[in-house]
Amino acid sequence: MQKVLGPVLILTAALAAACAERVGPATTGEGPSFDFANNPSSPSPIIIRRDSVPVRVITSDAALDLMAIHGPVDNLPVCTNASTRDPVDGQQIRTPSDVQGIRLLLQATDTHVEIYQGIDIAAVFPFVASSFCPFVANTPKAYEGIVAYHVNLGSSMASFRWEGDVTRVADGALFHYVENQDVVFTPSGAGKTTSSFIRLQAKGGQ
Repeated sequence: MQKVLGPVLILTAALAAACAERVGPATTGEGPSFDFANNPSSPSPIIIRRDSVPVRVITSDAALDLMAIHGPVDNLPVCTNASTRDPVDGQQIRTPSDVQGIRLLLQATDTHVEIYQGIDIAAVFPFVASSFCPFVANTPKAYEGIVAYHVNLGSSMASFRWEGDVTRVADGALFHYVENQDVVFTPSGAGKTTSSFIRLQAKGGQ
């Protein structure tokens, strides 16, 4: 999550600095005068948008014994932390009523997913090139495809959803894939509850 938030927060600081340079008392001839006293009593939310935010997410479904890598792992010139991430569109929202809280929305229509059967997530998370890269190069995938990606991140929760069609690698059969990962953090931040599932439904009577 920190990897995702970092570029957006940097962008926030840059935009804030730009605004600070441009806003202030100004009078031009007989025209209107503006200063901070003219600000509305109920300011609108601050919204920052950015494209090509690089993300990679590793998820699992313990009940089905499946693990998913959300990011490109095939046909890479070089396997690195950056090259195994998908670019997505991001939107960060801050509201005056909760200046410490944020809402970060990420979405894309064509991100990579590779699903593996019976794999310990520790093999690929956290990212360490010496273990991650040999794993994706040598471990057979159960399913793979290009799917839509939707993420809603807040100060007390995180909700991930992927959906689209994937191919069963063993025989080329097509499946409709849906995955949800939801995390709710305790008010103190000391704990969390997680619900997750991966659903695969055969298409066309396969």
